[in-house]
Order: sequence, then C-alpha cells, then structure tokens
Amino acid sequence: MSDNNNLENQDKSEEQLTEVNDESASQAEEPVEKSLEEKYSETYDALLRAKAEVENIKKRSEKEISNAYKFSTEGVFLDLIPIFESLDIAVTQDSKNITLESLQEGNKLLKNMFDSFLEKNSLEVINPTDQKFDPNLHQAIKTVKNKKKENNTIDEVLQKGYKLLDRVIKPALVVVVKN
Repeated sequence: MSDNNNLENQDKSEEQLTEVNDESASQAEEPVEKSLEEKYSETYDALLRAKAEVENIKKRSEKEISNAYKFSTEGVFLDLIPIFESLDIAVTQDSKNITLESLQEGNKLLKNMFDSFLEKNSLEVINPTDQKFDPNLHQAIKTVKNKKKENNTIDEVLQKGYKLLDRVIKPALVVVVKN
C-alpha cells in the first residue's frame, strides 16, 4: 500500500508540476506580448516624431531658401546706393555753379565708384582691343580688311563685355579683321 500511496503522490506531484509549468508558460507569454506591443507603440511613436521632424526641416529649409533668394541682392544694392546718391547730388546741382572741371571731376569720381563696385562684386570687364577673336568672350558684329593687323584680330570694340565669376554674362561686341 505504501507503494500505491507513493505512486499516487508521485502522479499528483507530476500533475501539479505540469500545471505549474503550464501557468508559468502562459504568464511568460503575456509579458512577451506586452513587451512586443510596447515596442511597437514606441517604434510607431518614434516614426511619427521623425516624420514630423522631417516636415519641419523641409518647411524651415524652404523658408530659408525663400529668404535667401529675396535678400540675395541686398549687398549689391547697398553698394549701389552711394553711387546713386552721388548721381542724385550731381543732377540737382545748380547749373550756374557747374564748371567743366567740376563736371569732369564728378564724372571721374562716379567712374571710380562704379569700377570699385564692379570689382567688389566679381564683375570683370572684357575689353579685347588688339586681342585675338574668341567666340566664347566676343561677338563679331562685322569684319573689316586691315593689312596692318593679323586675321582674326579685334580691330575695334563697339561695346565692352562682362564676366561674372569667370562666366560671360555679356560678350564684347567687336569688329574683327578678315584679310
């Protein structure tokens, strides 16, 4: 009998052990499920925040680009204002007090102001007198015969050209020698 009791006790212990294992397994699954739900929620939240941040950066960049475009000419105009004011003063002068010398002196001053303005803003004058014709820098308006000069030499500059940072923005208008 004691063997039977032992066997029954052993069977009961095994059943209890199995039940405990089943309960602990189901309890272990619940935290895993919660953990996955929490991780999903955190990841989704982070995704939404990242998306919102990208949108904010995009809007901020567009605004900065717009402002940069709007105010890109501000420096140029600040450099032009003194030249404009000098011209304004020259125009408003009483014609009785103007002499030829003062007019020439004023024109030289304005020319120097413009030259420094062009230089400061990286605008280079193309004045190719007696140089070889270069279609990248010059535009031939007409050709002339001139035995004293070589072929494809610029005989006369009708209008100067201009380069901005090594880019031609207006070619020089020239007369080219063709013998």
